[in-house]
Amino acid sequence: MNTDLFGVCLEPECNEEQQPELPSFTDMAKGLLGSVTDILGGALQGEGVLVEENVYLNRLNICKGCEFFRHEDARCSKCGCFMEAKTRFVKTTCPIQKW
Repeated sequence: MNTDLFGVCLEPECNEEQQPELPSFTDMAKGLLGSVTDILGGALQGEGVLVEENVYLNRLNICKGCEFFRHEDARCSKCGCFMEAKTRFVKTTCPIQKW
């Protein structure tokens, strides 16, 4: 399979596969607000903001193998997040506790 730098499929047949639906806009906004609050709280408590590169890559690989990962846009169909971003933060978590 031909993919870009983030593992998103570039082949025409990838677009034919039905991607899982995203949560509602309201649910995604609530999740984003919760993540931002957690990230800022962790930073203020001295826990840092970003994970190390190996942790980021491990999380992202877990996501790419998950049934809820949308390969067309590298988003999670459970939370709606863009996983290249979400997996980088110390205080973010997988919505189904895979990491």
